[in-house]
Amino acid sequence: MNFLVILLGLTINYLWLKDLDRFDDSWFFRLRRRIEDSFAPAAVDSADEEGSHPARDDSDQRWFLPFLVIYSLPILALASLLWFVAERGFGLPTMLVHLVVLLVAFDRTQPLKLASEFLRHWRAGDMEACILYLEEELATDEEVRCSSEAEIAEYFKQQLTYRCFEKMFVMFFWYMLTGPLGVMFNYISYQLRDSHSEGQAASQVKSVDTIIYVLEWIPLRLLALTFSLAGNFVYCFESFRRSLWEFNPLADSAAMLYSYAGCAMSGLTTAESAAAPGEDADDSYRQSEARQIESLQALLERSQAIWLAVLALITIFGLQIA
Repeated sequence: MNFLVILLGLTINYLWLKDLDRFDDSWFFRLRRRIEDSFAPAAVDSADEEGSHPARDDSDQRWFLPFLVIYSLPILALASLLWFVAERGFGLPTMLVHLVVLLVAFDRTQPLKLASEFLRHWRAGDMEACILYLEEELATDEEVRCSSEAEIAEYFKQQLTYRCFEKMFVMFFWYMLTGPLGVMFNYISYQLRDSHSEGQAASQVKSVDTIIYVLEWIPLRLLALTFSLAGNFVYCFESFRRSLWEFNPLADSAAMLYSYAGCAMSGLTTAESAAAPGEDADDSYRQSEARQIESLQALLERSQAIWLAVLALITIFGLQIA
């Protein structure tokens, strides 16, 4: 059933939700706010009235209980729902719950649309529109600080690679391994990371980052191996082999994954050529970078096809882990 749910999720996501955002993540932020407010000490309330945000001591462990509740409440609710619909309606209600959980976790904007919208601004030479698009669509915690066209293109390629990884490949892996409960755990972890506030304890931020690193450790290496199969095998596999057993929660997973993608694309993309007579050098550079982005998009799509083929084989031969 898991493979069928993934196929249905991808189909619905592409055909129905590609231009919509029906599964709004704001429900989680409201839930988190209510839970944290219910555990907040009076001192925080008084500070809010004054309009200030007191810095929290790293040794203050009062964040742990609401942190635990934020994880536990949605997972327990989902587990209860799965128990309630189990063995009812020939399994269709269970499949529907699985499907909804995957759709909530998946990226509602297709990588193809992400790349095409960015390339539209990029080819027009509108760098301000490119930066605005990055800030609005990729919705990162950090402000986009790019001082040149090269930095903008590099930033987009890295963010595109990592976004496809966390919204799709990570969810594929944990869904096949642990089902919808694992997907929900991953979803909560990413939402906690993306909703940091000024007054949040540093230890809480570090805990979330560590949890995400552990969740991504195996899928990242599997995707790196997939890049080797879908791209330049020798170059990418050598880079993959050197860092296979590296375990450092402080490492930048996005940068590591993008380095694997760069190795996989090396020698497979059209080499940058000198500007033709009468052609502007900036236009020539933009066209070269556009080809790089299109090659990256194609690599991600080939990798997704490989993962789906492997999942199909697992399903056919009855080797599902979940």
